[in-house]
Amino acid sequence: MKKEIAVKYGDFDLSPYFIVSNVTMPFLYKDNQYTQIGRSDGESLIYSRNAKTKITIQGTILTQETNLTVAETKDELINALKSDTIQQLTLSNYPGRYFNAIFDGSQDFDGTFDYIATVELVFTVPDGIAHSVATKTADNMPYKDLPVNFAIASHASGSNTTSLDTYPIHMQLSEDLSGKTITTVAKAIVTNYQGKADPNNGNRPVINIKDGMSTGNWEGLIADMPITGNGVYTSVPKTMTKNPLTGTSNQIGVEMYNLNATIEVWIKVEIGTTASPWSPNPADPEYYADTITVHNGGTYPVEPVITATMHADNGLIALINGQGGVLQFGNPEEADGVERKRSEVARYEGFDKEPAGAAYNTGQTNSHYYYIAAQKNVMEGSVKYADDDGSAVEPVFLPTNSYYWEGPSVHLKTTNASNGSNTGSFIAKWRYKFNSNVNALGAIEMTLDNSTGVAYQVIIRSNYGGKDDVDVQVFAGSTLVFQQTLNRRVFSNGRYYEAKLTKLGNTLTLQLAGIVQGGIKPSEVITRNPPLIMPPIMLTSDEASLPITGATLWFQRFENYPYPDMGVYDMDIEWLNVDYWTDLSNRFSAGDVATIDVANRQILVNGVINADLQLIDNDWGKFRLLPGDTQILPQRSSWAQPYEVEVAFQEAFL
Repeated sequence: MKKEIAVKYGDFDLSPYFIVSNVTMPFLYKDNQYTQIGRSDGESLIYSRNAKTKITIQGTILTQETNLTVAETKDELINALKSDTIQQLTLSNYPGRYFNAIFDGSQDFDGTFDYIATVELVFTVPDGIAHSVATKTADNMPYKDLPVNFAIASHASGSNTTSLDTYPIHMQLSEDLSGKTITTVAKAIVTNYQGKADPNNGNRPVINIKDGMSTGNWEGLIADMPITGNGVYTSVPKTMTKNPLTGTSNQIGVEMYNLNATIEVWIKVEIGTTASPWSPNPADPEYYADTITVHNGGTYPVEPVITATMHADNGLIALINGQGGVLQFGNPEEADGVERKRSEVARYEGFDKEPAGAAYNTGQTNSHYYYIAAQKNVMEGSVKYADDDGSAVEPVFLPTNSYYWEGPSVHLKTTNASNGSNTGSFIAKWRYKFNSNVNALGAIEMTLDNSTGVAYQVIIRSNYGGKDDVDVQVFAGSTLVFQQTLNRRVFSNGRYYEAKLTKLGNTLTLQLAGIVQGGIKPSEVITRNPPLIMPPIMLTSDEASLPITGATLWFQRFENYPYPDMGVYDMDIEWLNVDYWTDLSNRFSAGDVATIDVANRQILVNGVINADLQLIDNDWGKFRLLPGDTQILPQRSSWAQPYEVEVAFQEAFL
């Protein structure tokens, strides 16, 4: 029995009005154009193309089903079919396909009978092809349909680098598996490995995986998984039935024995008795294939819609296919960020109050009596802040002195540069006063130090009884690299000075200068108060790489002599030329979805047409998918993570 053919034009179903008896269309209609060349035999082909197609549907109008007259039925058909725009024409004998067609009219209409009339409806298909109703897709995610390894038991990490004893890591299950048959597999990544056998019992480094902190009855998962060094370890799958838990937690526990390492652990728990292979997660680069194979099972080239979803910053979306077609959006040279340099404060104090973390009468010094280590000078006494002389730290000496040189010190910690270095270039500035005379003997040591000794040091010293002399000394480590007596007409009492010590690479410089005050114009500073500039000192490689972790201010007096009026008003220590990475705003950000519409030759980012990305030299025509397989290679910025790519298309048939 011949099966009836259902016809639908747009949203209009002809079935209630029309029984199809026959459908005719060309098997393949070609529009071939020829021309005669001179008087030679035959003709020459100019071009060949697929022509438009006419579909003729023969059928019978039945008015009995609708209780309409033939004329009334005709009117309704005409109203439904007279659209001036192309509509989708579907025929049930072409399942899964449709034609973009327009109604051309009726070639024949027999309306002489009251209940039965024959008619031929003619539709024109301008492109001459049938389109697939279903959309096919291809992508660069071969693992997306596999079970996600870590959905039930997640990832955890821990370390027992301080001990060889067991260290537990706990993972909370994401669902209750009570009474279900499950398969477990463990994967561990071991770093910083220092494991060795326990001398007490000879146990080798292992990982045990158990039922965590629960009090339920669940047999151990994986026992004595051996670890021999840094690397990736995968256990043998184990199948078991998880009994109901009686505790409040539902956890997996990982124990490390004799490992002394850092470990990341993934536990894959799957329902059933067969474990699927390990597969990457969407956040892993290996989740994305290098190429996409797109199969067009139709008989006509089609134009796809390509969707690219970013999971991180990216500056370039580029697609290359096997036909030599290239679509490029963005700049292949765009950088993720740049290296820049800046100054960073290691420590600043204005001394208007006690600094945070101040430690007293500690710190480092090179200063011993006549530089003889056995004749140590002593840090003792106390200091005062913001007292009668504004914001400053000043010494408070003990009533009597039992040593050659003694006095209070303040030690403050400094911070490393943001790149972790504490041996780089720096500038250290101290503003101070030092009012001495022929009877006053004393010193200020301004030191950059570390836990083992002095790194760099500036000392202002008056140590000649009966002379109004003040010296400046500079140390690199324990080596005195500069000493000079100051010109007292320039470095006189009653004024404030700045000591500025700078290290650039392996060069150390010092400048002492008076601070502008007392009506002196800035333009007069050099002529009336010329600074002392130390000739650049070339440091040895050891001296240039001395770490700085703190700063010490030490105020000293000699025996029980009068001492100078001295104090430090502020201290500013900065790291110079610190390399740092700054992230640049990139063309595409995490979460951006780029839609590349080949048919309309445009790209939309998050649903908005982006005219800035329309490059005129894109090979749009070469990105039609030919029948058969097409290879597509996604490209990105060299520094970017892979992104998702999906190619969607509807097959077409001649």
